[in-house]
Amino acid sequence: MSDSPATISNPAKSRLKAGEPVLVFNVFESLRPSVIKIVKETGYNMLMIETEHVLHDEYNLTNFIIGARDNALSPIISVPTTDRILVSRLLDAGALGINLCHAETDEQVDDMVRWMKYPPYGERALFMGANTDYRDVDAEQYCREANEATMLVLKIESALGVENAEQLMANEWVDGIVFGPGDLAASMGLHGGWQHPEVMAAMESVIEL
Repeated sequence: MSDSPATISNPAKSRLKAGEPVLVFNVFESLRPSVIKIVKETGYNMLMIETEHVLHDEYNLTNFIIGARDNALSPIISVPTTDRILVSRLLDAGALGINLCHAETDEQVDDMVRWMKYPPYGERALFMGANTDYRDVDAEQYCREANEATMLVLKIESALGVENAEQLMANEWVDGIVFGPGDLAASMGLHGGWQHPEVMAAMESVIEL
């Protein structure tokens, strides 16, 4: 192993590996620098930035991601698809992970790993910009460390996702699970029943796994 300083770090993933809790703040419309500062001051570790339901200007989104990293927060982006261009551009803009909405199948997880990880584990194309803090780093070291640092989180929000949860989590690159209780309730024929006992039981079954 190289003695060179780390080329990339992910504070949230480091906490997970150490068995420590990770507090996540979900960002929807506001990408103001003040949000980053307030979230940091109130003890959160991760910013989960919504792009499934909200449109963001790409310039401001990139600035927000960089600002989060500069404040020792881990920015990950919620995306609705496994599109290669979408995923790779967000990671190259400095995102430290992807939250895949509507996760339901092994194929989706395999696609995310393919686009998120550098060879030999995936097919992510190499770029060095915001993702390396604009530093000239050793490419081999960076790719190895980025594969370990970049997080894949699955958002389970359907009955099928619950049914397939165990096999989804069996992929070694999956770092965590979150829920979309509104869509999960709808998929179970319980529109608006976010706290219905059947919806709660479905989520609890995944938590137990």
